[in-house]
Amino acid sequence: MKSEIGWNNMMKIHPGIVCSVSAALWLTGCTGTVESQSASSASTQSCSLPSEFAWEASSALVSPNEGIFGIKDPSVVYYDDQYHIWATINDGNWKSVYFSFTDWQDASNAVQQPMAETNVGNTVAPQIFYYRPHNKWYNFTQWGRGYSTTTDITDINSWTRRQDFLQDGPPIEQGKPELDYWVICDDDNCHLFFSRDDGVLYKSKTSRENFPNFVGYEVVMEDHRGNGNSFLFEAANVYKVDGTDQYLLLVEAYNSVDGAYGPRYFRSWTATDLDGPWTPLADTEENPFAGNANVDWVDGKWADGISHGEMIRSGFDEYLTIDPCNLQFVFQGDSGPSLNGGYGGEPYKLGVLTLK
Repeated sequence: MKSEIGWNNMMKIHPGIVCSVSAALWLTGCTGTVESQSASSASTQSCSLPSEFAWEASSALVSPNEGIFGIKDPSVVYYDDQYHIWATINDGNWKSVYFSFTDWQDASNAVQQPMAETNVGNTVAPQIFYYRPHNKWYNFTQWGRGYSTTTDITDINSWTRRQDFLQDGPPIEQGKPELDYWVICDDDNCHLFFSRDDGVLYKSKTSRENFPNFVGYEVVMEDHRGNGNSFLFEAANVYKVDGTDQYLLLVEAYNSVDGAYGPRYFRSWTATDLDGPWTPLADTEENPFAGNANVDWVDGKWADGISHGEMIRSGFDEYLTIDPCNLQFVFQGDSGPSLNGGYGGEPYKLGVLTLK
């Protein structure tokens, strides 16, 4: 009988843990902690990002509750020996949930707490991190655009009412809503990345003293091949790579050449400054950061493509660090045809990729 997570007795690899094991020991067994005072708990090994990525996928670890079409857009924080996840759900309307667990084999049993009746309300496509200068957790979300704060991420009712964070953004255009806001800070400034499903990646910047108030915007890059937006679509993630001077940028894409609507995959770039320039790393469907071309579904393929997700960070604060020696990516996988004929009905589930 297969285990709940698909790979029987596999070791979890997460920030704060350095274990010497084979690839066959993956999601369970090895335990460790992340100290609350530590911004990053990366391994002491020295690693660099590869130019070609190869991943192993878990089985579907988190499924939507009964009556929910899909669960997607995860933001993941490992803090106080717990994985904390905020995610989008759809029951005919876009809503959100929060849940936590100690080990990934317990993820399917975690209680998904709805955010709808809280002060902040539904936080669609959220991003959560701890901003040390304020000693607060921040949740950035879309629809309506806003941020919320708390000092206790385990209490969904502790989040404040949302407040707007961007003035003088791109002109409002029909069919081009701002979405997938992503904040990362360096020593001097905080940078806000976002998309509009128009083949353009946008960014705003503010000083640490002025955070979380952003004014104005600039274009980071644009790519209008195919149908005009598919090669630079949405779900941008940016991270600082531990032990290096590199930042890693991920953007979701799909193949739309000749009218195709191909499965989702992630392109990637690197830079030594959050203002760029950004150099392509693995940025094609044939050589993606993550996609059908480089994922080994060892427990059987349960999803077509790799869509909106987040790296498991080595810290939990505004620097958004990742350990290049222990790369894992929590993703949404499309597990079948739409349950209501539209995008909101896609039966998304959550799984984890681990770099081979």
